Amino acid sequence: MKTIVSLILVPFFLITFVSAVAQEPDSIAKKILDFCEKHKGKKVGKGECWDLAKEALNESGATWTPPYMFGKPLSKKEALRAGDILQFEKVKIESPDGSWKDLPHHTAIVFKVIDKNKIIMAEQNANGKKFVLFSEADLSQITKGKLTSFRPN
Repeated sequence: MKTIVSLILVPFFLITFVSAVAQEPDSIAKKILDFCEKHKGKKVGKGECWDLAKEALNESGATWTPPYMFGKPLSKKEALRAGDILQFEKVKIESPDGSWKDLPHHTAIVFKVIDKNKIIMAEQNANGKKFVLFSEADLSQITKGKLTSFRPN
């Protein structure tokens, strides 16, 4: 009977251990999101958009290469997840109501995914505000420019 119990416990332990290791990148994302939440309404670094990503990545223990390689680049087919980093280059987002947002060179963090294209971004130095704020963006409304997404690891 002891042998059977041991055989059941060892695989369970291994499954639990493997599961915990597989979850590790998610812990980095959680630390990034916690950093954003903790600094909501506060200035991070010099208040530049890049400072928010840089400090969140450094505090989370993520591996990245400055200035703009924020982790593993994602393909267009990969779904965004909370904690991913976005780099906008000469992007224009046009809403159906005629309003638009220009992002000539901007860095933001995906704070929440609403659906395939709609997200809540944590950003800084947006709309003249040099502190952390949260804004909604519909990425399907990008009419020009380049958006690169990264998964911190």
